[in-house]
Amino acid sequence: MKNIADETAVLREKYNPDGSELRTLQLKMLDILIAVTEICDKHNLPYWVSGGTLLGAIRHGGFIPWDDDIDIELMRKDYKKLLKILPKELPDNLYLQTPKEKSYRLLFSKVRDRFSIVHNEEEDAAQYKEKGYYIDIFSEERSYRWLKDFVDFFYGRAFRRLKRGKPLHSLRYFYEYSLSLLLYPLGCAFAQIARLICSITKSDNILHSYGIGNSTNHNATYMFPVCKIIFEGLPFSAPKNPDKYLTVQYGDYMKIPAEDKRETHFQKVEFFK
Repeated sequence: MKNIADETAVLREKYNPDGSELRTLQLKMLDILIAVTEICDKHNLPYWVSGGTLLGAIRHGGFIPWDDDIDIELMRKDYKKLLKILPKELPDNLYLQTPKEKSYRLLFSKVRDRFSIVHNEEEDAAQYKEKGYYIDIFSEERSYRWLKDFVDFFYGRAFRRLKRGKPLHSLRYFYEYSLSLLLYPLGCAFAQIARLICSITKSDNILHSYGIGNSTNHNATYMFPVCKIIFEGLPFSAPKNPDKYLTVQYGDYMKIPAEDKRETHFQKVEFFK
């Protein structure tokens, strides 16, 4: 572990030293994570940090040095409860963005800062108002990979094309939009049937909710009940067995990736405060 600690120190000096733009952004995103998870804890809604956030916590004790993303997940029932609570309890500087919002093409939610703008191709093209830095909140549920892939073929793709709009932009857009008008209701019906199947069969597989897209096929036996890990010096909830979770998702997750594999998400963030 000493070698990882030494590598982390070198990487932090290179990518996110104190006072750097990236470090400033990471700490601001951490504030959102704190606000959201305090609300989760207050209302007994189990969540867990996931993806690169969990990887960073275990391998680096905090953010992956070059990363600018935070992900948390909740089971679908708790996720739906959280979406009802957040608008009432988030501080005024934060905004809940959900799949119901016009032009927002994702089937998971974000909590965004109101006093900044993320600049990248997707955000610049979007029509919604709030475009600040954010953390991602994913809905998870019990399912099967084959079943999720089948439903997503109809549901997720049609949802994104309908939210994109612009059916008269080109012949291709018109075709995709028109087809999606037919496929989306089918996808919604298939999702409900899939949930009924999984409620009967009691699947132990935990995946992103239908329509979100591919995710690693995790298992409830090493995810629940959640435990606590340290991320940036603070305790947050994590899967019961983080090592198993990360090994399934990433393989040899303690190995530092090559420099050309160290991807970030944001191109530029503009702060107003």
